[in-house]
Amino acid sequence: MNKKDAYENLRTRIITNGVASGEILNEKDLMAQLDIGRSPLREILFRLQEENLINPLPRLGYMVTPLDISDVRELVELRRELEGFAGYLAARRITSRQLKALRTLIHQAETDAPEKHNFTSISEYFDTRFHVLLYQAAQNRKLAKTLQGLHIDMLRIWFHVGLDAIGFSREVQNFHVVLEALEEKKADKARKAMEAHVDIYAVQVRDKFL
Repeated sequence: MNKKDAYENLRTRIITNGVASGEILNEKDLMAQLDIGRSPLREILFRLQEENLINPLPRLGYMVTPLDISDVRELVELRRELEGFAGYLAARRITSRQLKALRTLIHQAETDAPEKHNFTSISEYFDTRFHVLLYQAAQNRKLAKTLQGLHIDMLRIWFHVGLDAIGFSREVQNFHVVLEALEEKKADKARKAMEAHVDIYAVQVRDKFL
């Protein structure tokens, strides 16, 4: 497996709860699982540390960062506000090329139906890619960095709760609402659409933990 595929494989497994919160990862085992050498593996592990997905444990390996369910309310509140602001900025700053990329992504999300693939992997891919494109369109690097961390935390909790096909279908429908606001350059509409997008997750997470 090449380094890029190995990174995405391990990252997705951690985010989607394929590798459990708090689990210990051993370099030797990972090299065998991913069919990759020690040097590229350590580069991958360094990237995952930067994303706060793993923590090094001297002489033991690495531990998957435990989920902190106690701060779910704060995470939901903060992410909702910042995602809305990202939508607001994106509507004012998005380029025609970025709009085209979002249209293509949404079309792929509708075409690659979850029942045809590994549902967990496909939903994580499209949700992550959608937000990456939106953050790029907002053209605020500090905001993007903050939101990327919050997005990863939220995804991990969401998959811990149990993402379902109905939720993903609603999410794809909401992609269209966000896209429409961006195409119309309506910043307030884009803000509300992104807040509603986060609410798809937030409501079920709150029902589970709060």
